[in-house]
Formats: sequence, structure tokens, C-alpha cells
Amino acid sequence: MLERYTRWQAAPIHLGISALLAAIVFSAMLFLWYPQPYFQVAGGRTLLLLLIAVDVVIGPLLTLIVFDPRKKKLKFDLAVIVALQLAALAYGAHVMFNARPVYVAFAGDRFELVEANAIDPADQARAAPAFRTLPLTGPQVVGTRLPFDPGGRQRLGMAAMLGGSIGLFPQYYVPYAAVSRVAVAHAEPLAELRQKHPERAGDIDQFVAASGKPDAALGFVPLQARHGDMAVVVDAANGDVRGVLALDPW
Repeated sequence: MLERYTRWQAAPIHLGISALLAAIVFSAMLFLWYPQPYFQVAGGRTLLLLLIAVDVVIGPLLTLIVFDPRKKKLKFDLAVIVALQLAALAYGAHVMFNARPVYVAFAGDRFELVEANAIDPADQARAAPAFRTLPLTGPQVVGTRLPFDPGGRQRLGMAAMLGGSIGLFPQYYVPYAAVSRVAVAHAEPLAELRQKHPERAGDIDQFVAASGKPDAALGFVPLQARHGDMAVVVDAANGDVRGVLALDPW
């Protein structure tokens, strides 16, 4: 059967199959693990480019190089390429899954985007039952409270010195409703966000219209993430999260 194809025919077929598999992984990544607007700030683009480079480009390129219908071991060579490619795809999907954003944690005066691989399993085991299982379909909004014991506060202080924060410790999570009014106290008016991004005023207007709330009834609180910051829009009366705008809040 392979004798019917040239390398210039086999490589595009391999490319099409690879692109289909990559599209399936990308769909899971975009719609389940990295829903908008978190895709960019959670490093999704970098991971996607690696997936494309390894799975969609290198595999078909190797097929183009080794494919020769006269070779006796052609099937073995192709099987090795496919096996390596599937292994790379599985590893890439595993990395993407482990790096997915799982919590938007309110941490005193801002929100933090927390990735799954940033949470220590030992800390997760000490969390309240509601926070012991990491979300699978996008980040969950939670609140945080400082520990009362000196040991816990010391650990947070050491984490802060290393660039960490309370958002990485699910044992200090509480339902967001318990701290939502604190978020209100730190919210800035949307007018300030408009001044920072006049070119995106239309996007802000569209968001406000979809919320069903007047402009003055909403505010924003910064959301810090590893690959960029955004603005969490909250209800100015009770702190309920209305959504996230992909705009630098600073």
C-alpha cells in the first residue's frame, strides 16, 4: 500500500492527520483548560506553539525525509516516527493540563491567577473540602484569609520573599462571597480603565452593556498572572465578579 505514495504525497497526509490531532488537543485546551480571556496570560500561546512545532511540524518533516517506498524497513521507520510523535503529543497535553489556570484568588487588594502546577499537593490536602479537587473547566473564583498561627504567617512571609503569595496556598482559601466586600473597597471605577485604554473603550462599553449594569455600578480590581495582568470587573455594591477584561489594569 505504501508503494503507491511518494514522499511528497505521504508527508502532506501525515501533516493533515497531525493537524487534526493537534486541533483536538487545542480545542480541549481553549474551551476547557484555558477558557478566554485566560489563554494568553496563563501561557497558553507558548504551550500551543511548542505543540505545533513538535507535533505538527517535526513529525511530517521526518516522514518527508525518511519516506522511500523502496525501503524494506519503511513501515518500521514510520511506526517509530508515529510512536515518538504520539508520545510528544501526550507529554505536551500533560504539560498543558498541569499548567492550566485553576483559581482566581482574591488576595487582599488584588486577584491572582493560580496554575495547577503551582499548588503543592500537601497544601491542597490541608484545604477545606471544597478546594481539595482542582477545577477542570476553567478557574474558580475564591477568596483568601491570612492564617492566625505564627507558623502559617512565617511560611507566607518566606513565600513572599521568593515571589510567592497566599494564592498558592489553598488551605487559606475561603468562598469568595466571604471577602467580596473587601474587593469592593479596592475596586477602581471603570472610568479609570477607559483613561488607561482609550483605544479599547468600545470593548469596555460592550462588556458593560452585556452586564446589564450601569457603568457607575461596576468597578475593576487588578488580576495578576504569570504572563500578563488583566482587570476583574466587580459589582460596586457587593463585589460579585461580573467578568474579566483582557486589559492591563495598572
